[in-house]
Amino acid sequence: MRKYFCPRLAFQNLGKNRSSYFSYMITCVITIAMFYIMSALATASDLDQLYGLREVRAFLSYGQWIVGIFAFVFLFYTHSFILKRRKKELGLYNILGMEKKHIALVLFLETLYCALITLILGLFFGILLYRASQLFLMKLVHLESIPGGFLSPGAAASTVFFFGILFFLTFLNTLRQIGAVSPIELLKGSQVGEKEPKAKILLVIGGIACLGGGYYISITATSPMETVGLFFFAVILVILGTYALFTSVTIAFLKFLRRRKKYYYTPRHFTFISGMLYRMKQNAVGLANICILSTMVLVMLSTSILLYVSIGDQQRTNYPRNIEIDINSINTEDIPAVEAFIDQTVADLSVSAENLQRFHETSLLLFTEGNRFYFDINVNAYSENGTVLVNLLTLADYNRLTGENLTLENADDIYLVAPKDSFQEDTLVLENTSLHIQKRIPSFEIADGALKYMVDTYYIIAKDDAAVQALRDPLAEKYGDVAFTSYVYAFDVDGNDDAQIACKNALTKAIFDSGLVPVSIEGSITSVAESTDSYYQLYGGLLFIGIFLGILFLMATVLIIYYKQMTEGYEDQARFEIMQHVGMSRQEVRGTIKTQVLSVFFLPLGMACVHTAFAFPIITRLLALLMMNNTSLYIIGLVCTIGVFALFYTIVYLITARVYHKIVAVKML
Repeated sequence: MRKYFCPRLAFQNLGKNRSSYFSYMITCVITIAMFYIMSALATASDLDQLYGLREVRAFLSYGQWIVGIFAFVFLFYTHSFILKRRKKELGLYNILGMEKKHIALVLFLETLYCALITLILGLFFGILLYRASQLFLMKLVHLESIPGGFLSPGAAASTVFFFGILFFLTFLNTLRQIGAVSPIELLKGSQVGEKEPKAKILLVIGGIACLGGGYYISITATSPMETVGLFFFAVILVILGTYALFTSVTIAFLKFLRRRKKYYYTPRHFTFISGMLYRMKQNAVGLANICILSTMVLVMLSTSILLYVSIGDQQRTNYPRNIEIDINSINTEDIPAVEAFIDQTVADLSVSAENLQRFHETSLLLFTEGNRFYFDINVNAYSENGTVLVNLLTLADYNRLTGENLTLENADDIYLVAPKDSFQEDTLVLENTSLHIQKRIPSFEIADGALKYMVDTYYIIAKDDAAVQALRDPLAEKYGDVAFTSYVYAFDVDGNDDAQIACKNALTKAIFDSGLVPVSIEGSITSVAESTDSYYQLYGGLLFIGIFLGILFLMATVLIIYYKQMTEGYEDQARFEIMQHVGMSRQEVRGTIKTQVLSVFFLPLGMACVHTAFAFPIITRLLALLMMNNTSLYIIGLVCTIGVFALFYTIVYLITARVYHKIVAVKML
């Protein structure tokens, strides 16, 4: 064999198979560029100069490895399409006298060429777009950009190392598939059809059960802690159910249609159902992947965009007032003196304090059993789903906060604010003290802010300070001081962000640093203006990752569809030629093609919309934990996201349908 035969043949093979390799190499280039950008941003020393980017850097680090895992799975998946198309070519080489070691050398050189070309182009575009990505990230998190270089040697080295291993594993996988079969099997490899799959009844039942279970969890999970714990379990159930749906339930449905003789024995339905049925096993996995990726894109983009654009609403929920003074573990008898000092300090600052809000709150982290709330010192409260947070308020504080004029006759009478439909008893037992519920209050402003806690939160409104102390003392005698008491003094400031921050700093110095307060207190002061940066850093980082991964998953969806359509087009050439020989007109063949392509395309999109609709309840509860309670805004954002994605999906359909038709049309002339 001549010295340069194999290198030249490998290069020619890439050119001859450019219709397959071009899209594969484009995928590699985009994925490499994204991995480099993520890695460079996650490790950039320049960003260390910016305060508050710890959360963003953590998101970027996670995003880097998500891109890496995705690249590992998806590039193997797309390369399998190319290998299937080339099995006949590789078998022909073997029959014409090339030994398998020479074929292995050619494949190695092809892989090497692909790796070199895509790594060079990927790093080039990654380096080129890195600065733009950095500027975009700085814009999202509302931070000023800083001077920085375009090249990150560490990120470039990790990118080359990771994708070098990935390309080598792809080559080994190719050798495994080629070496395990004979030349004759290779020649027929691209023509081997799927045997008629069986609609396994257990898989059908299991798939429906998984989907139903995931949907049921989403609809019924109400506790915040329960929602977080069950969300990923529900996601896994839906993913398993989706694969079962496309691999078994669709087969069962197609066989059901085949048993309907009047429907089945028409040219259009006969060719469509029989064609889909015999190749459904191969199609099903691709369709399930498209459905899952589409769902991920819809959920990821809609939630990350919504969180970012609703930062103002979230701030107002978490911080009902511009300035909030929190004093820890203060005694009830000390509150009047502290209030007087705060009032005088605010007056001395010449600040116009509006919408004043002040109250004394005692919090207990307890367990529930029926209508009893109790403490257990031997159990980690944060690890149990039955954990609840009970806040004690006096009736005077409640009336001042709400403007109402409620009364209570006895010390053991209470008003109760409970999570929706979570407590229906007329009596509540706190440890061993029985309390009579005079009325259930739906909610009020302070209780609405309690959505930020990861556990169900109850508010017990007692008659007075003595009644609150009577509820707290038995727990203190038995377990020690397990209650957390706080005093909140909050108000709005008539001014811009700078005025708020100046007021906050002056109050901090006067109240906590001067030592002039009549009693010893500890606490903190927060302002909405100062929290803005942290909100934009948190949700700006999430939006950046959401957009990045959304682009990646969109690319995956498009390429899976493209490769599947192209592969099916080549497989269908001979089949449609036979259809014309047995009497079908070109119009009927075109109708069959259109029906099949439409079904293959829009079934995953339809199921993705169904998944997203059923995910809506649990996602809204997760968003509530992040202070996003504007459900109508989320619905609008989700509908717009689905509309834009469906439009994009339709454009992809029109493009790939043309590719499919051009391939099949060769046999329709």
